[in-house]
Amino acid sequence: MFWFVLLLILLGGGFYFYQRLVTLEREIRAEQEREKELQAQQVNEETGVAAPQEKASAPPSPAATAAENPATEVVENPILRLICAQPGVVQSNVYAEVPQLNKKQTQQMIRELVDAGKIRRERLGSSFKLYLA
Repeated sequence: MFWFVLLLILLGGGFYFYQRLVTLEREIRAEQEREKELQAQQVNEETGVAAPQEKASAPPSPAATAAENPATEVVENPILRLICAQPGVVQSNVYAEVPQLNKKQTQQMIRELVDAGKIRRERLGSSFKLYLA
């Protein structure tokens, strides 16, 4: 009887971990798909080719919105506002200073600002110091 119970426990545990791995794989694939869509959108923006809009409710990226009106860019962009107030702020500290954005959104916005030439990054250990360009 002991061996039977042990076998059932092992089978149940194996099934549980299998389901967790499948769920994790789905999340990773969905994230990769979102990254591909974002990269395709950025390439289309750079080349000037209009991308087909699959999601009409998706808001434009903050960097694209700010690029349309440079006079209000610093005021509207919380990251640029923070860098203006604290030149040389460490990127890992920016995540806590900009609570309306999650870490991934903040990283993406910083990457867009660097690519647009608005800010520059200097390596500081495992993080970066951020300055206006």
